[in-house]
Amino acid sequence: MEPIFNDSCRLEKTEGKGAWTFVMMPIMTHLPKKKNSTVRIRGTIDDYPLEGINIWAMKKGTFLAVKADIRKAIKKEAGDTVKLVLYLDEPQSAIPEDFLLCLQDEPKLLAFFQKWPAAKQKEMIDHIFSAKTEDEKILRMAKSIEKLENSFNY
Repeated sequence: MEPIFNDSCRLEKTEGKGAWTFVMMPIMTHLPKKKNSTVRIRGTIDDYPLEGINIWAMKKGTFLAVKADIRKAIKKEAGDTVKLVLYLDEPQSAIPEDFLLCLQDEPKLLAFFQKWPAAKQKEMIDHIFSAKTEDEKILRMAKSIEKLENSFNY
């Protein structure tokens, strides 16, 4: 997977009591945003692992808060330069075999489905496989394939 960001940045700090230390990166318009303008990432800061951390989209750039425990571990403070390598931290969705067999009948639909964000794929898969009966599961798969076809044709 390609990193969404791979560069060196300077640690900055806001003024006053309870000030935050952060990294400001360029605006990343290509990232999927939640309602609160955050994106979950993983990666490294000076080879220190980052897991399940959010970055925020701001008007002037993308903001990553750097907690004290991270700064202590990498031995850096405001004004120091850090190497950031960031990746999207999306849940990996495994397509259940039943649904995969249906999608493989329509290779274009399978490719279209695989381009969806992992969260959207998971939502559809969870809906299908939360059915209480096998008949309901089959019906939900058929409706999901139909939904994909309708979305694909737009």
